[in-house]
Amino acid sequence: MTYPYTGRDLFAEPETYAYAVCDRDDYLDDWKTSRQHAKHELAKRAISEGAIAVPHDIQKPPGVMALNSVLGQSPVSESALEPFVIKFEVFGRLFAWYGDSGCRHPDSPLANLSTYILFAERLCEIAEGAKSLKHLSTLLKLCDALTSQAAERFLPEDASRLTDVLDREELLVKDIAESE
Repeated sequence: MTYPYTGRDLFAEPETYAYAVCDRDDYLDDWKTSRQHAKHELAKRAISEGAIAVPHDIQKPPGVMALNSVLGQSPVSESALEPFVIKFEVFGRLFAWYGDSGCRHPDSPLANLSTYILFAERLCEIAEGAKSLKHLSTLLKLCDALTSQAAERFLPEDASRLTDVLDREELLVKDIAESE
């Protein structure tokens, strides 16, 4: 059997994980194989020199908060990240802009892949520093969604950043497996 959570675009069709099938003996092996394949494809993308079309950022309306500005703070506080952890857990995706109330701005596009990678990097920081299983769980789901994308969709530098995130994710999972 193959790893079930990367066979389709999880940003277009988010997974609910309501009943994740992870009790099979080969589940962890399938997960590792899936991640190794993704890292291999991302490594090829990271060294590619071909030009790709980079979408232009849509002009942000005044008075809204850009998600990447919150995530751009390093280290990001757990409390600043919490609303986005909840949003991702519930909806399986994030938006580029949020209003003061914390709700997405009605004109907001979905977050771009670079912003999702930044979110993953911040989740890694908290999962590593605080040994937070909650943040690791969100990171695993986010990495499923990111690795459900074709490597060609990533800018070469983002492919490299995502490969680093996947390495960090693997170490976090390894730490849990070894502590059991």
